[in-house]
This record gives sequence, C-alpha cells and structure tokens, in this order.
Amino acid sequence: MKSLTFILIAAGIIVSCSGDRPAGGKKDAAGDTAASATEYSKAWFSNRLGNARVFTDEEDGLVTITNDITGYKINQEKIITGLIDEDQSEDAIVPFYAMRGKSIMGYYHMILLASADTFAVAKTVSDIFSVHDIKNRKIVAEVSTVSPDSPGFGCDECREVVRYRWNNGNLEKEE
Repeated sequence: MKSLTFILIAAGIIVSCSGDRPAGGKKDAAGDTAASATEYSKAWFSNRLGNARVFTDEEDGLVTITNDITGYKINQEKIITGLIDEDQSEDAIVPFYAMRGKSIMGYYHMILLASADTFAVAKTVSDIFSVHDIKNRKIVAEVSTVSPDSPGFGCDECREVVRYRWNNGNLEKEE
C-alpha cells in the first residue's frame, strides 16, 4: 500500500511539472506584456496631448486617444512582444496611427523597451508596414522597397521582409 501511495504522489508531481503550461505560461506572459504596453502607450499619448479622452472606438475597435484637434489610435491586437535589447525584460512594439481631427495622417511603430516596472519609448519609426515577430533579438518586419513619395509605395510588389537588430539605440537592418 505504501508503494502505491508513493507511485501516485510521484505521478502527480511529474504531471504537474510537465512541459505543457496551463494558464500563467509563456503566452500569458506575452499577453501581460502587450496589455502593459497598451496601458503605458495610452498614458504616454495622453500626457503628450494634455486634455485627452481615451476610449475604444466602436467603428474600428482601436484604442483612441484624442483631444479633438489631434490624436492617436493604437492597434492593440498587433502589438508584438519579445526581447529586443540586451536585458532579459520583455519589450514591445506598438503600432499606431497619428490623426489630425478625424483624418489619419500616418502609420508608425513605437518601440518600447522594458525599464524597471514600466517601459521607455526608445524610438518611433514610420517606414515599417507591419512587424511580424521578434525572435532571437531580431525584429522581422515588412517594409517598402520604394520611397513614400513614389507612386508604387505600398504595393504588394514593392514590399520586402527584413530583419532589424537593436544596436546602441538604433534599429539596424541586417544584410
């Protein structure tokens, strides 16, 4: 009887330590980082605008921060998290639209590096269409092969996927 009890306890410990992660695993950590990045971004944009209203727009589902003259829209579903700089803290890239009134004036990505219990805005870039992933401290992004003032800007044939790495406060394209 004692050996059966020992086997059941050992089996329970082995099952609880298995590689499958229930709630609280790595995916949840990425979700927590994305949620924290959203909250930080809302506060950061609100501080820039001063008298700002923050709400989720019913039309497009984006988080909107505006003071009716200018504003920003954060696409929280496209926030990418991962290790960008050399520390072990999860960083984030937040895509957002800049607005003037209700018109969209540009599409940008804000690079947030983890700093203590919060983030710090390291850089804002405008030449990236979308960020696909952050893997091995490399940012995999889709960019245009032609300049923004070119008639072909944004066309499917004028896009390429590139890798960037963070080096001394700058994004460097890997060749």
